[in-house]
Amino acid sequence: MSSSDCLPDHPLSSDLVRRLKSALDARDEETVRTVICTQVRHVDAVIELANDDWMKDPSAQLPPGVLLGLWTLEYTRELTTPLCIAAARGHAACVSHLRTVQALLNHGSPTLWPDAFPKVLQTCAPAPAVIEVLFNAYPQLRVSESWREVIPEEVFQAHRPFYQSLFALAGSPRCLLHLCRCAIRRRFGKQCSRLVPLLPLPATLQSYLLLEPEGVLH
Repeated sequence: MSSSDCLPDHPLSSDLVRRLKSALDARDEETVRTVICTQVRHVDAVIELANDDWMKDPSAQLPPGVLLGLWTLEYTRELTTPLCIAAARGHAACVSHLRTVQALLNHGSPTLWPDAFPKVLQTCAPAPAVIEVLFNAYPQLRVSESWREVIPEEVFQAHRPFYQSLFALAGSPRCLLHLCRCAIRRRFGKQCSRLVPLLPLPATLQSYLLLEPEGVLH
């Protein structure tokens, strides 16, 4: 059954979606964050932001600011998730967006599609901390040299240590420490944010398990 046949958790006609769409249109970042963090029922909810019944070409040039293509669950309807919306706001390089993305992942949100990462870079390049948190949610994500093309040169130079560490992972496995982090997070699942602080570990290691950005990738 395709996702078109399933009723979204928050359909287009719902009051929540009307408020969310209004906030997105108004670029009201605070309201977007509040709606996602306090009013969406669960972190893997499906939110319907559009239903225009026309097939969207993933390679098409789409209107700016519209969450389509690889951000969404399918192309025929704009069915998206809280993490997709939060990540797409990451271009603002705002701490609140970073914390929203981090909180969603620590409460068990599914990661973005791996094939969406070029779009993550294109949208969030000026906010490398958002990219770092999303990237570290995967045990291993294949880094492509072609990703360099979607990062503006001035942004790459402004955050050179981070992007050098990202592309240094091309063709290389992640470090054992990261793989251990992913194993623990997988074991804890949606309880990461509650269980990690209970571990008899130094605060620095607890922060590492909870995807606190370090500024570089290993």
